[in-house]
Formats: sequence, structure tokens, C-alpha cells
Amino acid sequence: METGGRAEITWRAANRAVTIDVLDEGPGLTTTSNLFVPFFTTKSDGSGIGLVLSRQIAEGHGGVLTLENRGDRQGCVARLVLPLGSSAGAGAA
Repeated sequence: METGGRAEITWRAANRAVTIDVLDEGPGLTTTSNLFVPFFTTKSDGSGIGLVLSRQIAEGHGGVLTLENRGDRQGCVARLVLPLGSSAGAGAA
């Protein structure tokens, strides 16, 4: 990582859903208003579709993807919540 920090992945299952958190110790988010705007990027070599596409895939499976600053220290947490035992995203009518 650019900052020399760590990344950690945790998961838990509760309330018929699995929650996966990816936590880092990077610089954090300066603004959250453009995170999921298609083709918006702050990287010189970025395309701006990674987070948008990831969120669309999560929602297509009945889930939710969020990205926010950590509350316990510097860095971010990306959280993916997906339903368990559901046919969401499987073409059910």
C-alpha cells in the first residue's frame, strides 16, 4: 500500500445476510459525493467504473455496497452485504 498500512477482511452472518468488510489504513476519503458516479476518478490512470460496476453487481444479487471512512482510525471500510438463502439476482420472477 502507498501508506504502508494494512488491509483486513472480516465477515459475519446474521439476519439472513452475510456482511463482508474490507478495512484499510490508507488516507481515507476526502469526499464521498462522487464515489459511485460513473467515469469519475481521482487517479491519473483510473477509468471511474470500478465502484459503480461493483455496486451494480451487488444490487443485482439483492445486496448493498458502501464505502466510508473508518470510525476507529485512519482509513476506509468497504462493506458488502448480501442476502443468504435468497434467489435474488438468480432470475426469479
